[in-house]
Amino acid sequence: MNLKRNYKILPFNQFDKNFFWIFISSGALIGFLPPCPGTFGSLGGLIIFWFLKKFSLIYQLLLTLGIIAIGTISSTLVSKFSKDKDPDFVVIDEFAGMWISVVGKNTLIEYILAFIIFRIVDIKKPYPLKMVEKLPHGWGIMIDDIIAGILTNFFVTFLIYIAKYLSLI
Repeated sequence: MNLKRNYKILPFNQFDKNFFWIFISSGALIGFLPPCPGTFGSLGGLIIFWFLKKFSLIYQLLLTLGIIAIGTISSTLVSKFSKDKDPDFVVIDEFAGMWISVVGKNTLIEYILAFIIFRIVDIKKPYPLKMVEKLPHGWGIMIDDIIAGILTNFFVTFLIYIAKYLSLI
């Protein structure tokens, strides 16, 4: 797959020069998978975090803060040198949002619910998400998914609580 030909993101010399940041911001090039890079990015983030769920809550939070920091830096740089406010191939925000969605979660049902709810919230972008997306560069790219992740984590916790209360699970 020739990434340079599939996406008109940068002149060839800039693509090569900035490959490290493109690699990070695209979630190890997952963002270049057509037709729905955001969904693939969310799924990639979910799968990676499945293997991190054994860590304590503190470590999960620290790793999530780390991906938020790295994501903000890499998406800022990529949006600047690509001259695109929110390039389609940048999916590190989906990784971060998905990780926030499943922090403290342990079961497969919680992960599946988180994935579905996160994708709906991220695609529909209810009021606060649409507004914060207008922030400049990396913050605009990352913050809507961070908020979507927080909302998703809350909804999953609430739904699991209700399901347990009603003896459904």
